[in-house]
Amino acid sequence: MSTYVIYTGTFTKQDGNQRTMRFIRSKDVPQSQFKTPAGATMSRNLREGYEIVYDIERKGFRAFNWNSTIGEVTSQETQYDF
Repeated sequence: MSTYVIYTGTFTKQDGNQRTMRFIRSKDVPQSQFKTPAGATMSRNLREGYEIVYDIERKGFRAFNWNSTIGEVTSQETQYDF
């Protein structure tokens, strides 16, 4: 188990629903979690303000929309085991 900065933020999805996500930024995720060659997952074209992150509750990569955050995105160092 290693220590990571885990962020918690709420944003409005494209369908208008709100979503709260706990995530690790993809640059901090160990390469062993990428199912395709290193960096291939990050090549997806995203709209400005979106970021690919690792959702620790859904255990997968998702897009976080920084353009529509609600309130403050918080962070704390926490132990997490992939």
